[in-house]
Amino acid sequence: MFLFFQGCATTPSAGNFPYPTITIHDASYFSLMQMCERVGLKWDYDPLSKEIVLKKEAREMRLLIGSSLFFDGAARHELSAPIEIKDSVIYTPIDLRDYIEPPACRLPEKPLSRAGVYLRSVNTVIVDAGHGGKDPGAIGRYGLKEKSVVLDVAQKVQKELERCGLKVYLTRSSDEFIPLSSRPEFGNRKKADLFVSIHANANRSRWIEGFEVYYLTESVDDDTRALAAAENQSLEVDSQNLSSKALALKAILWDMIFTENRKESVALANFISKIVARKLGMQLLGVKGAPFAVLKGAQMPAVLVEVGYISNKEGEKKLRDPLYRQKMAQAIAEGIMGFKDYCERR
Repeated sequence: MFLFFQGCATTPSAGNFPYPTITIHDASYFSLMQMCERVGLKWDYDPLSKEIVLKKEAREMRLLIGSSLFFDGAARHELSAPIEIKDSVIYTPIDLRDYIEPPACRLPEKPLSRAGVYLRSVNTVIVDAGHGGKDPGAIGRYGLKEKSVVLDVAQKVQKELERCGLKVYLTRSSDEFIPLSSRPEFGNRKKADLFVSIHANANRSRWIEGFEVYYLTESVDDDTRALAAAENQSLEVDSQNLSSKALALKAILWDMIFTENRKESVALANFISKIVARKLGMQLLGVKGAPFAVLKGAQMPAVLVEVGYISNKEGEKKLRDPLYRQKMAQAIAEGIMGFKDYCERR
């Protein structure tokens, strides 16, 4: 049960605080977005006015970056320290928790792993088949289209995960164009625990072949920047009717969200890459960060899987083989299940 608590906040209860904390202004702070995710609280942030709006059913709470005052409906309250934003993450003093999660209404605590990954149960997965419709993606020397390959792999991953008892949704189940921004939004609406986007890579150097998994970051080298530019081409179609102001606001929002889930995304990427490399004997080209638009906005750990290089002669031949694609899907699913087990058994 979730409630906004009206009245004065109590002192944070003794015992282990369920969220990682940092020290700002000689006070303990924690990530506001992490709590919102935990309790199912909708939120919005306007970087121009620096106002944060939290919503749950008919209740609304308004906070302001740099201020300790906030409004719960018409009631005015004051925190022990001001709300702050640091490294694109919104931090709040720990006493805000008692306004949002009164002790009697709190959820069971979730532990942290030794690696600092915030652990969760994994029940619902979004599998995103890249490209589609008017966007064919990469095309091999002999005409194999990325959009067809990844749809088949995504459908096979869905079947494997459903066989393991997970609920799985595809962003597309046919040859249709889905705007990049709509894909993570679909996952958010489904309240998914993981988002996995399936792609096939291409390179002007046709000798390159291997398997890669990417998580979202803005720190890139020239190769990943070029790859992201290629994968993000259809974003131009998505954005043509949006104002530059709206895009700027969304970009800041994206930055805050992906910072929250980066550690888990990296862990998920490592599980998938190691299983695929072992099961298929593929050269593992690494777990890397890149600014893929399809991962931005996902309010859960999200990775982009490049199942091979369609530009490589041998890679295209493998990806054309339905049996090979089945083995690839099984390995990806096994990696996801390994990550699920890693989270839940701790």
